[in-house]
Amino acid sequence: MSFLNPIFLFALLTITVPLLIYLLNLKKPKKVRFSTLAFFDTLKSTALKRIKIKRWLLLAIRCMAIIALVLAASRPFLPPEFGWASSGEPKAIGILLDNSPTMERVDRDGPYFEQALQLANELLEFAGNDDRIAINVTNGQSLNLPLISKRAAFRHLSDLETVNSGNYLKQRLTAMAERLKDANEPNKIIYLITDGQETQLAGLQEIEREIFSDINLQIMKVGSSETSNTGYETVELEYGGRGEGGSLQLRTILKNYGNQTASNKFISLLIDDELITQQTFQLEPAATQEFLFEVPVSEERIIPAELLIEGDELTFDNRFYAPIQLPDTRDILVLSENRSGSSGFTSYLKPMLEIASDEMERFNIDFEDAETFQVSGIYDYDAVILDGIRNVPDFLSQSLIDHVQAGAGLLFLPAAEGSVSSYNRLLSFSGSGSYTDIVGSYGSFDPIDRMATPSEGHPILDTIFDKDEDEEIRLNVPEIFYYYEIDARQSGTNYSILQTSTGNPLLLESRVGTGRVIYSAIGSDPGWSNFPIKPFFAPLYFRTIDYLVQGEGARLATHTLGSPFSFSLNESTESVLLRKEEEEILPEIRQTFGGTEISYSATEWEPGWLEIETDEQNLIIGVNQDAMESRLASLEISEIESLAASLFENSRASHAGADYTEAFSELEMASFGREIWHWFVLIAIILLLLESIISRHYRAETLG
Repeated sequence: MSFLNPIFLFALLTITVPLLIYLLNLKKPKKVRFSTLAFFDTLKSTALKRIKIKRWLLLAIRCMAIIALVLAASRPFLPPEFGWASSGEPKAIGILLDNSPTMERVDRDGPYFEQALQLANELLEFAGNDDRIAINVTNGQSLNLPLISKRAAFRHLSDLETVNSGNYLKQRLTAMAERLKDANEPNKIIYLITDGQETQLAGLQEIEREIFSDINLQIMKVGSSETSNTGYETVELEYGGRGEGGSLQLRTILKNYGNQTASNKFISLLIDDELITQQTFQLEPAATQEFLFEVPVSEERIIPAELLIEGDELTFDNRFYAPIQLPDTRDILVLSENRSGSSGFTSYLKPMLEIASDEMERFNIDFEDAETFQVSGIYDYDAVILDGIRNVPDFLSQSLIDHVQAGAGLLFLPAAEGSVSSYNRLLSFSGSGSYTDIVGSYGSFDPIDRMATPSEGHPILDTIFDKDEDEEIRLNVPEIFYYYEIDARQSGTNYSILQTSTGNPLLLESRVGTGRVIYSAIGSDPGWSNFPIKPFFAPLYFRTIDYLVQGEGARLATHTLGSPFSFSLNESTESVLLRKEEEEILPEIRQTFGGTEISYSATEWEPGWLEIETDEQNLIIGVNQDAMESRLASLEISEIESLAASLFENSRASHAGADYTEAFSELEMASFGREIWHWFVLIAIILLLLESIISRHYRAETLG
């Protein structure tokens, strides 16, 4: 037995009042002896003893009456093990339905969610007319219903359906327990109807046990099918790749979360709903497979990439929306030498970059003297250009390569009188090739070779020429007077972008970590060739620099369902509009020193595209389902009971079959207790009546 108002038990101290009164009346009378009154000796041994018994009996009855009244005020309550006494007590009943997308599965008893709805309706049939009902769902927007009548609960159940939204089982169960705890009904129980998905129930371990005191829990598991399901374990953006795909890659790991082999499946990469590439796969249960997709990079700030699994039995988690957000501006550092006192070197690259910096908002280009520049500042730039530096010290080489390995780009153009040994140390740090010999005479203007006509196949060249698909490239190729021979065979990571007509490398790319090094056999001044005065010069190096910084600073702009949406804008604005499918949403806005933070609950969202519109920019966010929804493994009944027992003092779990009658009978008997305060009020009344009867009719002098 427990008490709903245990604070009243302190009133038990009032039983000391009759005890004190009795003890105060125990004063012994003075003895006065009469020699001839022998009658009093007989009275002492008969009537006086009976008077003492009467007093003790009345004291006990009065104390028990006080105790009974105090216990009645404390609202004694029989727990569930005394369920046979519960039939007439009002109840506060919570029904929490799992409406996650995995409840769309079907077994021999029908769709999981239809089974859950049937269970919920049967539970309401067992409820009394005075009972009050709380109904909610685990996924998507909360119903936010108060405790309602049985009839109203039936109406709301008919409107429920599964949703492919975020899972809030822990929050909804906690909120329902708190609502029932505030209810006046003595019996409080929550029915959780679910498929027992392990990843969902595991979150309950984080809940504090105190929230569920005096509340019973019944977990009813539905479904027993074996389903194949393949989902995304991870999707990550990497800076890398070469060839037609560009300089960004999506590394994707798929996992078979079901217990059947997933065969003859496809995974595709789409951009703007256009198929880019597709791969086939087969996965055994619990197996994983990694895929690498090259992402073409365009001039747009957002690349709306999307991954799609085809041929899967469950389709709710087959899409992953992966928009790639590129930074607004790219910071580029140009290091050169101050040669004001020398002649013969005039960089044609510098004026082209100055024009690009002034007219292109995408590039922020700083020009610095290599001799005075602080090396630590290199890490603030997305790409570094070494233009005609005669000697590259080792400390600069090491810092440059460290920065490139972290994702930056490096363009190296040699000087005619440069230190080949220092150049090769730079290239050796990067694991690239090396300069081996000098061919021709600098500034002689006598051609010794020509540039070969470029061929498509590299991202730098693919976007320069405006031509039909089958049309050949026609170009007035430059003549070469002087160049460094390059041995590219020392590294398997080199890719020749341009060559001479005799097959010698002219412009090479080398992968270093997650970044790139592009180095040239000729410099940027006319002493090497007539290339700087050719129309091809400016677009080539502009695209080269753009290529080097394309992946740097890029990130996946995604939101995972099940948590509030939060996003930081690098601008201060009072006007922000969210568009999700056909819905327009006004989020909460908070101004910070760094810009604007926007937030929204996002409980009703499903996977898809989210647009953010401000006065200055439009952004795209990919909204994706949590990977936990893809994992179909469910807990056994014993495991569910063990988990529930750690939170609830009184909890049970059962597997619901086609016939619910017997199960509900057991639940009804095991779930509810009963208040018995009126029993103690009746006992107190009987004791007080008994006290009156004894006081009136129990006369000690008439006994015997």
